[in-house]
Amino acid sequence: MNKSIVLLAIISILSGCSQIGNQPESNHTNDSVQKYLALAENDSLDFKKRVQYNDKALSFIDLKRNDSLVRESLNRVNYLYLKTENFSKFKNIIKIYQKKVFDKKDSLGIAKFHKYKGIYYHFLKIKDSAYYHYLKAEYLFRNLNNSLEESKITLNKSFIQNDYNDYLGAELSAKKALIFFKEKDLPELQYKCLILLGDVYQSIGNDDEALKSYNEAMNTTKRHNVNTKNINKSDCLNNIGNLYREKKDYKKALSYFYNAISCENLPHKDSTLLGILYNNIGYCYLKTNRLKSPSILYKAKKILDRLKLKDESAIASIYLSNYFILKKDSTKANFHAESAIKLSREAKAPDYYMTSLVHAGSINPKKAPLYIQEFKRVNDSLLFAERTARNQYYKIQLETEEINQEKETALKQRTYFVIIAGAVFLIAILIVIIARQRLKQKELRLQHAQQSINEEIYQLMLVQNAKEEAARQKEKKRIGLELHDGVMNKLTSTRLNLSVLSIKKDTETVEKCLPYINNIKEIENEIRNLTHNLNQKTSIYDTGFEKLLTDLITEQNQISSVQYQLEVDPIVDWEKITEVQKMNLYRILQESCRNINKHASATKALIHFAIQGEKLHLTISDDGVGIQTDNTKKGIGLKNIKHRVKELNGKFNVISKTNQGTTLSVSIPLKN
Repeated sequence: MNKSIVLLAIISILSGCSQIGNQPESNHTNDSVQKYLALAENDSLDFKKRVQYNDKALSFIDLKRNDSLVRESLNRVNYLYLKTENFSKFKNIIKIYQKKVFDKKDSLGIAKFHKYKGIYYHFLKIKDSAYYHYLKAEYLFRNLNNSLEESKITLNKSFIQNDYNDYLGAELSAKKALIFFKEKDLPELQYKCLILLGDVYQSIGNDDEALKSYNEAMNTTKRHNVNTKNINKSDCLNNIGNLYREKKDYKKALSYFYNAISCENLPHKDSTLLGILYNNIGYCYLKTNRLKSPSILYKAKKILDRLKLKDESAIASIYLSNYFILKKDSTKANFHAESAIKLSREAKAPDYYMTSLVHAGSINPKKAPLYIQEFKRVNDSLLFAERTARNQYYKIQLETEEINQEKETALKQRTYFVIIAGAVFLIAILIVIIARQRLKQKELRLQHAQQSINEEIYQLMLVQNAKEEAARQKEKKRIGLELHDGVMNKLTSTRLNLSVLSIKKDTETVEKCLPYINNIKEIENEIRNLTHNLNQKTSIYDTGFEKLLTDLITEQNQISSVQYQLEVDPIVDWEKITEVQKMNLYRILQESCRNINKHASATKALIHFAIQGEKLHLTISDDGVGIQTDNTKKGIGLKNIKHRVKELNGKFNVISKTNQGTTLSVSIPLKN
């Protein structure tokens, strides 16, 4: 396919992008933006002036705002940067536009973002990325019932499909777009669809259909009297000429090539197409032994060299080499053959390079083995690259289709989901209320049991002195704290983890919940230890305090969405810390974790133990929503923590800011 028709087709999708509805003119700044954008969109002005006007319009846009007017202005700026191929500025502005449309969930803006990104990558020949964004834009425009934009995207997508040799996909896409453009009587876009269809048919060897498509394209321009810069009839005539050239009907081919040169809308004399046409004419004369002088080939090569089109210049060199072979001038023939190899290699055009190698090998038997070896290497590399590219192409297509199907399914199920979710939510609330009532009843029973035990102990210890009485009262308070901080935390954790059975009863969920049923046994053991071994040290500290802390953190990471991290200063010697201190620190940590899980809405929490001077410092910080000052006074958990710190003759501090997390600091003397 001729490169210029592809570029014209890509640019054509931008036509109409700058058109906007009537927007209210809010202020003088907006008037300035609209004025400079209108000037930038004026095709009759000098190119540099239009770029300057676009820059000026951008400078007046208030990028701190995110309303429809700002987004539409940025949309027009993006369009103009693409149209003028100012990609460096486009990259910066499209990022700003992307953030604004996604922040506002602007469906039309998001569709335009994907469209512009697809065109941008298409310009840069990054085909997989272009195809990905085209698929996204096509899907979004379809959901918005914007058939015109959807069809334009489908047309551009078909160019990518043709490049990936997906001829069936390209044909279907082009025909789909063509049907819409015919319904809406859009001759320019019909023309581009027909040219692409002709190229597709020519690629698969269906010359009759290709010729039919090219002739229909020409008839479309005549029927609608279309003659604009977006329609280059010379391209179509050149394509028809190439078709006859491949059929070796050189006489007809020459007539179309000369008609293409004589077209009024053929670009200026240094155009790419003009150089290609001279090449084609020279080739036809060469094949019919009518090329008396190589001047037309030198003319083509001069144009192509000036435009730095090394791949097409390499073809001209091959034709010149063939000419000098006929003239039996092997020196010049080999010179141009080597020149073709060099140019195609520098152009990084593997197809042209392999053609040059084949030609050079055919006229230079001495170097033929080297050329054959190089041809094989390039061919293998090209096959691998094409295979990789096609795999990526189909992967993107499959993934995008899967995503779109998932979205459609999700939309269909949304109504049902809302109803079911509402019912489940109500049931969950009832379960939570019932569970809390039962938990309170258990707590009351435990409290009554504890009170009975305390009364019995009290009767037995009446004869003791005031010091023993004070110690007993202290012990009662400690037991109350133990029940709150230990048993209640574990009961709450177990209840929360088992409550999932009311929602899910599959085998996997039941197996995950079995370990938490075993936790009830541990709770029973702890209550038994508390009630029957009041004068003995709690057994949980016999396994090593740091391991106990690690196990606690591991458990919290498993049962909550907060990611806990434990840091212990290496100089901390747990052997020098009393069992009473360890017990209280462990309970403080338990209560803090419970508060974070319940209230903080945090994602991360850090627990740090350190020694400073003669004091042990514990710091617990999270990145949650923070706590109100009033809540620090009302919370039972915080009161318990303060009480424990006070019992250890330590200091307690809480620092919290809204949405900036909370830091709880505890310091206790090592010698208590």
